[in-house]
Formats: sequence, C-alpha cells, structure tokens
Amino acid sequence: MNKFIRRAFNKIEKLSTDEIKTLVRYQASENELLGNVFQKIDIGVIVSNGKGRVLTCNDTAKRLIPLSRPLSEGTSLKYVLGDQDLANFMLQAIETTSAEEGVEKEFNFQHGDRVRTLCISVSAFISELDPVFDQDTGNRILFLVRDISEEKRQESRLHRSESLASLTTVAAGVAHEIKNPLASIGIHLQLLRKAFQRKKHLTLADASRYLDIIDEEIERLNGIVVDFLFAVRPMDVRLRLENLNSVIEDVCSFVSYELSGHNITINRQLGEFLPKIRLDENLLKQALLNIIKNAMNAMEGHGGTLTVATKLMGDHVTISLSDTGVGMDEVTLAKIFEPYFTTKSSGSGLGLTMVFKVVKEHLGEISVSSKKGVGTTFTITLPVPTSERLALEEAYPS
Repeated sequence: MNKFIRRAFNKIEKLSTDEIKTLVRYQASENELLGNVFQKIDIGVIVSNGKGRVLTCNDTAKRLIPLSRPLSEGTSLKYVLGDQDLANFMLQAIETTSAEEGVEKEFNFQHGDRVRTLCISVSAFISELDPVFDQDTGNRILFLVRDISEEKRQESRLHRSESLASLTTVAAGVAHEIKNPLASIGIHLQLLRKAFQRKKHLTLADASRYLDIIDEEIERLNGIVVDFLFAVRPMDVRLRLENLNSVIEDVCSFVSYELSGHNITINRQLGEFLPKIRLDENLLKQALLNIIKNAMNAMEGHGGTLTVATKLMGDHVTISLSDTGVGMDEVTLAKIFEPYFTTKSSGSGLGLTMVFKVVKEHLGEISVSSKKGVGTTFTITLPVPTSERLALEEAYPS
C-alpha cells in the first residue's frame, strides 16, 4: 500500500463523499495499471495463502506451469498442478517458507520436441491488511516462475566451447609433460640393452639402476594421466544455500595456525548481512585453500598479511583474497589459470585450474590483479539467488 493510500485510509472517517470517490477512482486507476503490468510481464506470478489456495496469478504462470486443471483465483494448488515433483515442491514450500528466507529450484519439462527449464523461486510476506481482513491464513506465499530454457542452452553451449578450449590446452600440456618421462624411459631401455650386449648376462643388481629409473618415470606418467583426468572430468557439484561468511570463517580458522608459523597475519573483513549463496561447501573451501596456499608461497621467508574480505555488490557477492607477497609480472598473470603452468619447482600446475573450474561450476567469475613487489589479489564473484534478492529487497527496501 503506497503512502498516499495509507494516510487516506487512516483518516477515512474525516473524508467527504467527493474525496472518497476521488480516492476510489485513483486506486482503481492504479489497480488497472498494475493489473496490465502484472499480465504482460514474462515472469509467472502466483500468490497463495498459507493453505495453498490461489489468491492471484497471471497468464504467464498459466502458460508456463504444467496444469491438470485450469489455474485461477480460489483454486487449490494441490489439485491443479500437473507435475508431481513440482506439486511436492510448491506445497512443501507453503508449509515451510517463512518471511525471512527464500527457496529456489529448477524443473525440466518436455515441451513438444524440446525441454523447457523453469526456475521456481519462493518467498513469503505478510500483507498490511491481513490483520483486518484475513486473520487465519498466515503468510502470503509468492511463487515466481521464470522460463530459463534459453539461458540454460546458452550456458550449455558456452560450457561446451570452454570445455573444448580447455581440453585442447590440457591435451597440449599433457603432450608436453609426457615427452620427458618417455624420453627417459627410451634412453634407459637403450642403456639396458647395451649392458646386455656387453655382459651377455646381467644380475638384478646390474639392471636395477636402469629399472629403478624406468619405474620412477612410469609412476610419473601415471601421475600425469591422473592429473589429466582430474582436469577434464566434470565435477560432482552439489549447490545448496549456505552462509558464505561461515564458510570463510571455517577456512580461516583451519589455516590460521599454519599461517602464523610462516609469520603471516590473517585479516578478516567480512561484510554484514550477506544473503545466502548457492554453493558446494567442500569444493569452495578447497578452491580457497588453493589460493591461500599460493599466497603463502608468495610470502615465503618474509611473512606478511593475508586479507580475506566479502562484500555484497548488487546482485553478486565478492570474495577477495589479498596477499603482500612478491607479486606477478604480466606474462605470469596471463597464464596462471592454464593447466600445467607453474612457477614452482614442484607442483602439478593444476591448483589454479581447479579453482577456475570450481568458480565456473558456481556460475561465478574469478579475476586476478597483481604488482611485482606489492602483492596479489584474487577476486571471486558469485551470483545471489533470485529468492535471496527478493528477501533483501523486502528487508531493505530502497
């Protein structure tokens, strides 16, 4: 209810007949405008009471959602939804959703010869007039229905393109990596053959120096293959709404002792009132630990400060990890996410490749800024789910 109507409603006893008519005409005009917008938007909207009875819905919702019966005001969702999984989700949401938290889920439906993907987000609110007109229905439950089929297809095409490019890079890296162990195996087999030719008979002790190196190189090749499979296999990602700051705190607590042993101070700057984020806790922790490990290496020997910060930026939340280490030049900076690229004498060169994959699986972005002798900052940007955006807008209206 806007402020003008609220003020008029509070002193309606003092209004004249003409003023009430003007008020009604104004409200009718507003309702007509909102009704037209409500029907024209390409997002389906369903509002139900706490018992699952439809209070209002638009034509888009009727078009998008599979129905067994016509959807209209006054009908019960239990009897009109044509898909059992969708019905279970919506009815359970009505029973469990509160005004403080939201829920979001995707559903796939066969639509002709194509698959339609719908994203259903749920939130709850209490009408200002509920205490006056409807005291026994509890919260109003708002369902927003978005057709994200095209988004999913574009994501799939982009993912395939990125996967192909990544696979090409990884394959080139593997080809480069296996050259040395294969060459070493070939050389030691030749030396072993020459030793046989010289002595005609070799003891195990005579041959062991050649066989030991061949064994080492075979083990090295096996490691390269294992790393290759890690780099190209899809991750088993299970995204759930989680408190991001709690995840960050866990990671910081886990590494604090090791960091202090390297004379590194950890500085937390975690934003307040962050919305929940859809994330895989274990994978995100692993990615953050990889970045922190790089920061430790960059500050090896002289110590420094690692700053971990989170911040809400519009429809996204950012995680930044900044060190005061040696920094990187532009050439290194351009290659750090490439498979098998490393500046360390030991290491697979796949740590930051894994970080990149994890961030992409979270539908996020990662960027790096660095300056030689000053330090490096990794910034991860993750999207805020629609349900959480609605909850934020409701809690902090502009």
